[in-house]
Amino acid sequence: MNCMKCGREIPLGQVFCKDCLADMAEHPIKPGTPVPPFAQTEDVQPKRSAPVRKPKKPEEQIVGLKKWLIGLSLALMAVMLIFSITTAILVHQLNEARETPSYGQNYSTVDSSK
Repeated sequence: MNCMKCGREIPLGQVFCKDCLADMAEHPIKPGTPVPPFAQTEDVQPKRSAPVRKPKKPEEQIVGLKKWLIGLSLALMAVMLIFSITTAILVHQLNEARETPSYGQNYSTVDSSK
C-alpha cells in the first residue's frame, strides 16, 4: 500500500507514512473541511532526497582547481589564436585594398607618345 500524500510504500492498514503524519500534525485541519480526493496512480515513486556528497579533501580540491585552471588557460589560448588569425587576415585584406588602384586611377591623361 502507498501513502495517500507522498506515495511512499507503507504497511497495510495505514493511510499515511510517518513523515506525512508528522507534517500534518504540525498543520491541523478543522473537522469537516472538504478535502479533494487524491488520485493515486501506480507510477507514484517515493520521495528521495539528493545523495549527500562528502566534502573533498584539500589535496583533491587542489587537483580539481589545477585541472580547471589548465582548461581555462587552453580556452584562453584558443580565443587568442582565433583573434590573432582574424586580425592578420583583416590587416592583409586592408593592405591589398590600398595597393590596388581605384576605378579611374589606372590610366594617365598625359600623352606619352610624344
